[in-house]
Amino acid sequence: MKCLVTGAAGFIGSNLVDRLDEKAFYCDPRDKSMIHPENCCNFLKNSGKIEAVFHLGAISSTTVTDIIALTKQNILFSSELLTTCIEMNIPFVYASSASVYGLGKNGFSEDAPMTPINYYAVSKSVFDMYTLQKIQDNPAAHIIGLRYFNVYGRNESHKQDMASPVHKFINQAKSTKKINIFSGSENYIRDFVHVSDAVSITMSALNFNTSGIYNVGTGTKRSFLDVANIVSNLTKATIMEVPFPNHLRGKYQEFTCSDNEKINSIGHPSARISLEDGIQEVYSGS
Repeated sequence: MKCLVTGAAGFIGSNLVDRLDEKAFYCDPRDKSMIHPENCCNFLKNSGKIEAVFHLGAISSTTVTDIIALTKQNILFSSELLTTCIEMNIPFVYASSASVYGLGKNGFSEDAPMTPINYYAVSKSVFDMYTLQKIQDNPAAHIIGLRYFNVYGRNESHKQDMASPVHKFINQAKSTKKINIFSGSENYIRDFVHVSDAVSITMSALNFNTSGIYNVGTGTKRSFLDVANIVSNLTKATIMEVPFPNHLRGKYQEFTCSDNEKINSIGHPSARISLEDGIQEVYSGS
């Protein structure tokens, strides 16, 4: 299948690229050999080649405060790309985020009200709402949004501060024999998803029989301390507590856990790789 992948040089995007055949086209401003985002829509309209779009490109930092940049990239560009796909009758699969659930007080069902707590999450919430309206207005279109929970795995190095604790803890353990965790990390709970599971679900989304937004998670709750303990057991590194950063207070999700009822109800499995197996795979390949 000839598809277009935006964010192809990014974390999930690069892992998806490795699973696609050479017929795919790639879009990312970080790689000059790829199509620039400004040219994506014209490429779709004029190439006559694309059978599906995987839209994974976005500003993904949860601490970014540049509202103009977020609006341009995460909302306006995404909206233009979606509109073009609808006009061209091209299936559209895009990356949403579990960040839209905020503190999770309304639960983690796709139908729960969105309560974002940072600008990045707001941008994802806005585009999710736009997408749901487009699905309602275009019932024949194939549009799938994927709310990724905490994805970790190969090719995270460029994410720096936004990298998963799995990536950070393994690097710390290897370089210093110490793992720095925030005080109270046993109370910070996440649904950790191995990137290979995330990519498998992303690819299978083209076969979902109902347009909509779906969670991508394991449905399993694990703490940051769990991650540190698993990495420590593998590396024999010492776990050290550090103060919680002031700039993250009030903007940091304390708990996430995917509700997988919707994705399972259409006959597609949720993420399955356990945290222990996933961290072992990352550690072995690092």
